[in-house]
Amino acid sequence: MSNNDQEADNLESVFKQKRIIRSNVRQTLKSMDPSLRSQEDDIIQSTVLEAPWFKSSKRLCAYISCSALREVDTSKLLSQILSPAPASFFNLFFVSVLDGSKLQTAKKLYVPRVEDKNSNMRMFNISRIDDLVANSMNILEPASVDTDGNAREDVMHANDPVDLFILPGLAFDRSGRRLGRGGGYYDTFLKNYKELAKEKNWRLPLFVALSYSVQIMDEEVIPVTPNDVLVDALVSPTGVIPITSAALGRMKP
Repeated sequence: MSNNDQEADNLESVFKQKRIIRSNVRQTLKSMDPSLRSQEDDIIQSTVLEAPWFKSSKRLCAYISCSALREVDTSKLLSQILSPAPASFFNLFFVSVLDGSKLQTAKKLYVPRVEDKNSNMRMFNISRIDDLVANSMNILEPASVDTDGNAREDVMHANDPVDLFILPGLAFDRSGRRLGRGGGYYDTFLKNYKELAKEKNWRLPLFVALSYSVQIMDEEVIPVTPNDVLVDALVSPTGVIPITSAALGRMKP
């Protein structure tokens, strides 16, 4: 057997294992008690909102959750980013003097828009929830132009780097492996962004995935291909699970 045949067999084996895991996790999520899901949604979002690494982020990419896909909810998270709670000058002054880590930095948000069925996705800047429209699959995403007809800023053409990516997924393991839904959209996008960051000499953002407790597996359970991008950390109902050295260094309490 040639090396090419061997690689093809290995890839087919990986894809088969992924299909089995996807099927099992989908079934588990489907049978998850709705009240437990809602409870975990709240805990996960609150954990992110209270984290110093989130509060200090200035530019981030985040997904728009879809309940039909049983993704961890991000509505509370996005609402807080786009409409941060007002604070009085008195509170801002004294909190900043006493403990700057408690302050919420104003943020620039980019959210995904699927371009085609060939794993191409873009991330556009939005400033209001109203900037989102339902696509043909009834998933909310930004139009490529705003209400005035001006092109939205594409994160791949931005002048400044992103600090943080909030990622979805179907399953994750404790070594940072992420299993998507099979479209390859996020892996393709993240690979392209990593190449852009290297070209621009930017520090890589933290890749943080949100996960229900039933979606987390033991180390190295999820098989990977060279195109799969690892996450730096998971946020689950039990808290933050830092995985990489980047996460351990930047997610200190």
